[in-house]
Amino acid sequence: MDANVATAAKDNDKKTKDNVKKAKLKDDLRFILIFAFFFSLFRFFVVDWYIVPSSSMVPTLLIGDMPMVGKWNYGYSKHSIWFSPNIFSGRRFFKNNVKRGEVIVFKHPHDEYDTKNNDLNIIKRVIGLPGDRVSVKDGVIRVNGVAAKLSFKGTMIYHDINVDRFMELKLYEETLPLADVPTHTVAYIEDMKYSRPNHFDEIVVPKGHYFVMGDNRDCSKDSRCGLGLVPAENLMGRAFFIVHSIANGVKLWEFWLWLQNIRYERFLRRII
Repeated sequence: MDANVATAAKDNDKKTKDNVKKAKLKDDLRFILIFAFFFSLFRFFVVDWYIVPSSSMVPTLLIGDMPMVGKWNYGYSKHSIWFSPNIFSGRRFFKNNVKRGEVIVFKHPHDEYDTKNNDLNIIKRVIGLPGDRVSVKDGVIRVNGVAAKLSFKGTMIYHDINVDRFMELKLYEETLPLADVPTHTVAYIEDMKYSRPNHFDEIVVPKGHYFVMGDNRDCSKDSRCGLGLVPAENLMGRAFFIVHSIANGVKLWEFWLWLQNIRYERFLRRII
């Protein structure tokens, strides 16, 4: 009889321990789900971050830079949420806050975009707002008849790891006409001064669209060519500083390569 009591006590003790383990597991799962929910909301509606995949924004942004992007600046659309679910159209809140000269992240405006070779999240600089007249002559931007001011800074050699090519870039301080942001630096390739994108006939930016260009003017597919005008609905946010940067195409999960490839000098650099 005593043996049966002892056995029953052991069974009860085991069940109690199992119940405690199950309860702890449920609490852990509940915490993970709640954390994931609020973390997703934070990235959807407050700030998000992306890896720069190309050299089109050199020298402002290098391949491997991770800009922090404010989601609240321009309001919200379906593209504010991962995978762009078709739950509503247009923009909601603060939808007219875009300013000339700001660096923005947006979804590529064409459905046929090749997602195998390119990232759907694009980053460029706003040149023209709806209603603006925009043209380019000899590489110099004109907005509503006013030319941008360019001041030569020097040269830089940049290695584009995507095509394994070294480029000699001419750097200029550019002040965009009618812009609301400070002077920034742009790059040109001397041999491409007379290329077609550097001679762009004037157009009027239609309502609900934006004219954008990369700061690496001769290595950018933008509103002059290959991209077109960006619909307001496609805007995702404004890039305002670099939170992380890693060189040579190293991925974030390749932590064993971080030490020799992280560009610490670019951390928390303001994007202008």
